[in-house]
Parts: sequence; C-alpha cells; structure tokens
Amino acid sequence: MPPSATRRQPWIRFCAQRPPGRRYHVAATLTLYEDYEVPPSPTSAIQYRPLQEADLPQAHALSAALQWPHRLEDWRFGWRLGAGEAAWHGADLAGVALHWDYGTCMTLGHIIVAPAHQGQGIGGTLVARALRHAAAPAALLHATPAGAGVYARQGFGVVGQVAQHQGVVPAQLPAAGPLPAGVALRPLAPGDRAWAMAWDTAATGMRREALLGALWDTAQGVALMRAGQPAGFSLLRRAGRGWVVGPLVAPDLDGAQAMVRHWLAGRPGEFLRVDTGADSGLGPWLARHGLPRVDFGAIMSRGPMPARDSRRRAYALVSQALG
Repeated sequence: MPPSATRRQPWIRFCAQRPPGRRYHVAATLTLYEDYEVPPSPTSAIQYRPLQEADLPQAHALSAALQWPHRLEDWRFGWRLGAGEAAWHGADLAGVALHWDYGTCMTLGHIIVAPAHQGQGIGGTLVARALRHAAAPAALLHATPAGAGVYARQGFGVVGQVAQHQGVVPAQLPAAGPLPAGVALRPLAPGDRAWAMAWDTAATGMRREALLGALWDTAQGVALMRAGQPAGFSLLRRAGRGWVVGPLVAPDLDGAQAMVRHWLAGRPGEFLRVDTGADSGLGPWLARHGLPRVDFGAIMSRGPMPARDSRRRAYALVSQALG
C-alpha cells in the first residue's frame, strides 16, 4: 500500500530481470492515486458511488447486523443533513460512510464495512472519497479501537477520548439540593434559537446551524439561566434505543449536571444515553445517576481542531457521528 500523506500518492511497481551474464535491469511504472485510496484492482468487484436515500434501508441493515442502535429514522436524519459514500458488491451494499460539513470542520461517521468484505481496503477508500468533498480545513471523527489504525493511516491523529454513558433511568435518583440562588431552568422558546446556535458555535468551533435547526424542530429543550440571562442549553431527542441528551452546552460542570438531572428526573424507567468527552468531568456523575460508561472511542482529527471559546463547553455530543 502507498505510504500515508495528504494528497496524490505514488504507487510504484518494480520488475527486475537479469539476462544470463548481465547485470539486473529494473523497470518501474508510476501511477498516482488520490488521497489514501487503495489502488484499484482490475479484478475488484467493488463499485463506489454516492449514497442515495433509496440505499438507506440497506445501510440500516448493515448497522443492525453489527448490533448498532441506529434506527432507519436516524440514518435518514443524518443523510439529509449531509452526504454519503457507498461501496457495492453487485446489488449488495458492502460499505458506507456519511459526512457533514460545518464550515471550519467536517465530521465523518456511520462508517461500516460488511463483515464479508472487510480487509479489502473498503473503509479507507470510503473515507478518502468523503474527504474529497471537504471544503473545511479539518476533519473530525470518533473511532473504535478496531478502526483507529485505518484512520491513522489516512492522516488522522488522536486528540482525545469520548465516553458513551447509557442505561435505564432509575426511579429514585441520588438526593440533590436546590439550585443555587439566581440559577433556574426553563423550557427553550422559539426566541432562544439565535443565542443557542451562537453558544453551540462558540463551544464547538463549528457552524452547525442546519443541524441545530433540524433538532430544534423535533427535540425537547431546556435553557440554563443565571441572574436572568441565558447561560447554557440542552436538547433531548428520540434516537437509537430510547432518548439521547445532546448537544449540551454549559459554562461549567455544575450547569451541565443541572440540565442532565432535569432530563433524568422526567424519564424514570426509560433508556437514556449521553456521549461526553472523557475529560469533561461529567462521567463519574453520570455513573452515580444510573448511566454507567459502556464504551469509549478515540476522538481523531485530520488538520487543526477548530478554535473554541473556553467560557462555553460542549458537555454532550449530538452523536458520535454528527459531533
């Protein structure tokens, strides 16, 4: 396989012959391949093209076979906000990857290769094809330990870890005192949309107006107020096996905990998930409130991470794919 780099890569084939009594003669042919795509084999039966909406049931079947929690509705939601690449073996979907452009950074997710087609470079080729669409200077994804090596060979480096916390909300939560004086929670209103999007941009460094707008129309929301002024927000939506909290943007851990507790208090006996940075400080608190860490992944970046406002922090992802 050609060595890793960011753009066109040389793939060199050598042929050596030594006629009797003569020195070796070496011939080399050079072909350039874009990005990190595996050089195509003339006998390969895999064909690549953009993912279409009609392909989503097969994409959902791939994720279901791997016991991923994504519903078909979750696939449709993600695809409509971004785009995707598909690998086909005849009429069968062999692999898929989605991607989203947020101006300063693109994210990639839902990267799956069918077990029968693994080990053929399909995952790397799908990612390379997605990266060709990048207008942003950076790309971000969340990788399992099994996939991290594939992405590292394509220029991604580990910049952190994300922890997946989930579980059935207990009927009785640990006791908590009242909110501090001047701190309150209230439902998000239509007039909150502009400042909430600005806070999300500050916390993530990404322009996610389309994503937040789509969530705003379907999710429940709560605002954190301090001294009568907005200090953070959180959304709760149906996804996967139950409910997902995210995004959650707050100025500090106390504010983040107050908003998560609000959602927990209203969902006893229901399944709830929160994806948070391993260094956020939220994880141990989630575990004490019935949402243990069940998995973790590497946060991997290709290019410079977007600049963020240190006064605002994203304590929960929308999802590991969408960021």
